[in-house]
Amino acid sequence: MFDIDVFTAGNYHSECEAWPAPPTRDEPWLADVEGLPETLVVSVTGDPATPHEGGIAMARALGGSLLTVDGKQHGAYILGGSKCVDDVVSEYLCDPETPPADARCSL
Repeated sequence: MFDIDVFTAGNYHSECEAWPAPPTRDEPWLADVEGLPETLVVSVTGDPATPHEGGIAMARALGGSLLTVDGKQHGAYILGGSKCVDDVVSEYLCDPETPPADARCSL
């Protein structure tokens, strides 16, 4: 069983920190690829496993948009029980247009 303090925003770490070899290339997943739609990142404000600050950083790094979800659980789409989240993500999957910059839902 995990101690919940391990997952609080100030105490998380990257599993790659302990990898014995240095990176062999830059971040190829951040390269510009023509024809791909803008990425939608869904991030829950109180997620105990993936801090919201990481979702914000990922959206910035990918040049995508962010759907902020107010809640305290891990995961939001389909199993989160929010019609707002389900509608935004389903619409994006059917027609990859991202929501407005200030898009927000709650669980």
